[in-house]
Amino acid sequence: MNETYDASAYEKAEAYIYNIPKFTKKNDLNHTKRLLAELGSPALHKKIIHVAGTNGKGSVCAYLNSFLLSDGKRVGMFTSPHLISMNERIRINGEIVTREEFLSGFEKVKSLIDKLSKETAHPTFFEMLFLIAMCIFEKNRVEYVILETGLGGRLDATNVIEKPIVTVITRIGLDHCQYLGATKPEIAGEKAGILKEGAPVVYLKKYRDTARIVEKRAWKMGCPMEGLEEDSYIIKNFKNKSIDFSYKSRYYDYVTFIVPACALYQVENISLALRAYECIRTGEQIHMERLQEAVLHTRWEGRMEEAAEGIYVDGAHNEDGMLAFLDTVGRMSCTGKRILLFSVVSDKDYRSMIKALTDTRLFQKIIVVSMKDKRGLSLEELKKNFSVCREADIRFFPTVEEGMHHALLEKGKEDMVFAAGSLYLAGDVLSLLRQEEVK
Repeated sequence: MNETYDASAYEKAEAYIYNIPKFTKKNDLNHTKRLLAELGSPALHKKIIHVAGTNGKGSVCAYLNSFLLSDGKRVGMFTSPHLISMNERIRINGEIVTREEFLSGFEKVKSLIDKLSKETAHPTFFEMLFLIAMCIFEKNRVEYVILETGLGGRLDATNVIEKPIVTVITRIGLDHCQYLGATKPEIAGEKAGILKEGAPVVYLKKYRDTARIVEKRAWKMGCPMEGLEEDSYIIKNFKNKSIDFSYKSRYYDYVTFIVPACALYQVENISLALRAYECIRTGEQIHMERLQEAVLHTRWEGRMEEAAEGIYVDGAHNEDGMLAFLDTVGRMSCTGKRILLFSVVSDKDYRSMIKALTDTRLFQKIIVVSMKDKRGLSLEELKKNFSVCREADIRFFPTVEEGMHHALLEKGKEDMVFAAGSLYLAGDVLSLLRQEEVK
């Protein structure tokens, strides 16, 4: 298979998967179980870590991946969504699988779908990607599999996993309320649906309204509970380029870690990952210096990522995420002006997000753009919701490219540019910045 054919075949595979929502509907877990069984139950016998929550899932997965790699383990990781290319969702030992590898997994799953077309429904978009990932993990003989749920948990395709070695519930927020519930406790109930009998659960005990729901489910399932309290981590020092914090270990009392980024919310995510790792390694020696080194070298794209000098890209895409983003921005020292590039998708609570960012008055200039994604909020609706803000200089552009170009023209040496509001926006901005690097 030559390079030209590989590129063409991969693009066709991506196009096929993107087109799936047009002709499928949600399938139950028995459907996913059957397809996995037909594929030979790939990766189901691996040591599986299952992660659900509203915000922070991908970051927890990334840090867990780094901790296991620091022990020399072979690890597969499945996350969503992707920022630029679909194969980003599947990684082996921290590396994104090649397009050829992704295509091989796709062809195996597509062959089965064609064979069973008259017997069973077509898998959904997310189900398809999950099946592809499991085939790739099996082929690459990984020892551990880290799975991030897509939407929810109880009915998520990844919830066919019956015996995870540990489950993790990250921070719960109001997102996808039309599917998961109108309150945080209701949403927590859906997320806690991934708990399995006897498997330890790591969660945030300090948020009592949602923690009670997780604990109730854990008692019912006989799951050992590892809840992070208020004193489970302490932020020691915050700088624009790094954060020092102390984590209260199960074995060594407080241990200091340095995060080479400014995202305050990552301290919580790293602490969850550390506790989950300690659960996995119960009874074994833990080398904290390896974990310190792993934190120092872990990068997770689009999460307060300094993508270029003075340009930060964050995937905040709901109210809780936006508040966490604003908390970090508010602590960052800036001798110039702060410029925000913003967009949002229409099925989020965008009014609350816009109110949160305008109420802070952190940004002297806000550049509002419309995204190509079909779910993107229209420029007209964006203008309507920003009309009440008089404190900042607000400009509107029909495309991300035009808005980003304007932001770069406006940015002085001491200024900071931030992009937030949607993971799709984060992906678009990162792609544009990479194109600039190539020129």
